[in-house]
Amino acid sequence: MQQSALYIVPTPIGNLEDITMRAIRVLKEATLIAAEDTRHSGVMLERLGITPKKMISCYDQTEEARAQGIIAEIKNGGSVALISDAGSPLINDPGYKVVRECARSGVKVVPLPGPCAVITALECAGLPTDAFRFNGFFPVKEKELSDTLLGIASSDCTQIFYEAPRRILKTSQMMAELIPEHEVALCRELTKTFESVYRMKAKELPAFLSADPDTQRGEFVVVIGRADVKNDEALEKAREAVAQIMQNSSPKTVSAVISALTGVRKRDLYEYASSLKKAP
Repeated sequence: MQQSALYIVPTPIGNLEDITMRAIRVLKEATLIAAEDTRHSGVMLERLGITPKKMISCYDQTEEARAQGIIAEIKNGGSVALISDAGSPLINDPGYKVVRECARSGVKVVPLPGPCAVITALECAGLPTDAFRFNGFFPVKEKELSDTLLGIASSDCTQIFYEAPRRILKTSQMMAELIPEHEVALCRELTKTFESVYRMKAKELPAFLSADPDTQRGEFVVVIGRADVKNDEALEKAREAVAQIMQNSSPKTVSAVISALTGVRKRDLYEYASSLKKAP
């Protein structure tokens, strides 16, 4: 029998063969499985030949209340497997509150490696992987989406988002408008039958998606490359623009606007703008 602990168990994001041998063993031996959706997970467990000893639902609205029962199960000698509908729990899925309460109570937490849509997309995007940030789903409201895209216009790391099929075209149109030169990889239906990866500049996305409605089907992971500033010429031109409009604007406003237009990092421009403001 396995050690009493909370086991964080990743499950397949599409292809059932991606489940690990260790994950199968933990799920079979767990005295309790805490699942985001018991009906959804029940189907997966049946396909794997696993009959849970006991299973409870544990989703966003209930996980805080479920935490104490999970802790009691473990402290009484049991073991709990925490799973989400697909992929790694806690990564844009429930589980954080359960893990937090277990840690606070001195309960051992054992993370298992396994399927994760974020990492899978990053691996196949063909974009820099040395520094990246996962942001969850794109904002639904237009103003918030615009602010988000402007905020990453001068990002110095790869950015990763989830997006739903019903919104992918609208999101791509705003990306084309606000970050047209950024390299983008649309990773669709990862590990599933119709897995596809589309790589192009943001300005090319709307036409590509509109040309074939099938390219808009399924769940998306959107990977956006960092700003591509390879020499000092862009920085020098941006500084000249900053100097010209500094008389009527604050350094913060000027640097944000010029950064969005040129791709030069906002921090570099802000420092330069502030030095101009202080100059006699």
